[in-house]
Amino acid sequence: MMLKQTEDAIKAGNQAMAAALVQKYGEAGNPPQAVFQLLIKYGVSEDGALHAEKYYRTASEEFATMRAAFKWRQLVSLARVTASEYGRTAPGYEEAKKLLGV
Repeated sequence: MMLKQTEDAIKAGNQAMAAALVQKYGEAGNPPQAVFQLLIKYGVSEDGALHAEKYYRTASEEFATMRAAFKWRQLVSLARVTASEYGRTAPGYEEAKKLLGV
């Protein structure tokens, strides 16, 4: 339910809501992998002003190496960035999908 609400917030461009939902999701002790799976969809499809794919990779790497107390900050910020870039499809995305048959 919370992940669906997060995706809805992303699609609405509601950065604050997307970030808050991910924060609450993490505080509830849920596994981070589900959030990564949700956000990667947009990390490779959307461009935005903050370079989605690069930021996704940075947040993933930082999450893996940070102290536990600070890890979820990476996912919260990634959710905010994802909401900000939604609706700005990355150049070449449709062509790449066609070439890969997906």
